Amino acid sequence: MDPPLNPPIRIQPLSSKPVSTKKAERRLDTFLKNFQERTTAAQGGNTAVTVQLQKLKDALQEELHKN
Repeated sequence: MDPPLNPPIRIQPLSSKPVSTKKAERRLDTFLKNFQERTTAAQGGNTAVTVQLQKLKDALQEELHKN
């Protein structure tokens, strides 16, 4: 039986500044690649986080191509 999943820690931003969809997509893509490399190196990782980040990246790509 699989162990229960623990949700990721909730992050509360202290401030924000607007960025374009294209820039956000590039930053997310870079982060996603690095995150996957780190979790692969650790031989495991939280695939739920990776899946959610990939969904966000796909949504940003879709939004970018609409405009």
